[in-house]
Amino acid sequence: MSLKKYLLEVHNSLIGVKDLEKDENGLLRANLRVPIVRKHLETTHFCFLEQSNQKILNSWDFIWKNSECFEVMSTALYFYQRKSISQSEFQKLKTWVNRISCWEHSDDLSKIYATVVEENPEWIIPSLKNWNKSKNSWKRRQSVVSLIEYARKRKRVLPFNDLIGFVKNLLDDGEYYVQKGIGWTLREIYNVYPKKTLGFIESHLHEIRPTAYSSATEKLDKQTKNKLNKLRKEKRK
Repeated sequence: MSLKKYLLEVHNSLIGVKDLEKDENGLLRANLRVPIVRKHLETTHFCFLEQSNQKILNSWDFIWKNSECFEVMSTALYFYQRKSISQSEFQKLKTWVNRISCWEHSDDLSKIYATVVEENPEWIIPSLKNWNKSKNSWKRRQSVVSLIEYARKRKRVLPFNDLIGFVKNLLDDGEYYVQKGIGWTLREIYNVYPKKTLGFIESHLHEIRPTAYSSATEKLDKQTKNKLNKLRKEKRK
């Protein structure tokens, strides 16, 4: 049976006859709120979910790689955010980064990859190292945001030196969303390794770009932030 049938099943049940608008990345959007899309996934029984895990994966993989609708693609991401990922599943899921064209999908895919980093880092670290040097800016973003995503969700994280190496390689990256990812990741590394992270930020104040710096320091206490701002201003003279 053609996998296209399953794509249409998800699309028609979620989107129906709603008007779609094309965004700047070429994706069609119904402008549905995230809770609505997540609730639809939880309450709708798609027929292909009765199959084996591998066939379910093949169906979601086809949907992710062939749908032109932002929300339908998001449904595939939400499905795998809810479950433990096997090694065979990860081998296919790691190719999903190739379809990323917007920050929302990038962040939602990072949620999946960050769980793999936490539970089975040996599966994904080689890919993150390759993405860290990729010409594709979304892969470079994934190489840092996927390291932790949010520290409060992690029972264990990589050693500080391993984490900071990914960040350091991209400090001079010219892409806005990569810089946002650097700032995000520095903020979350700080939540696990505060003293070492502050030391890194202070010693690289002249290298960290404004976009990353703003995100990295947004949650610091006022006294610490003022100190860094003063040092940063002095180093930039």
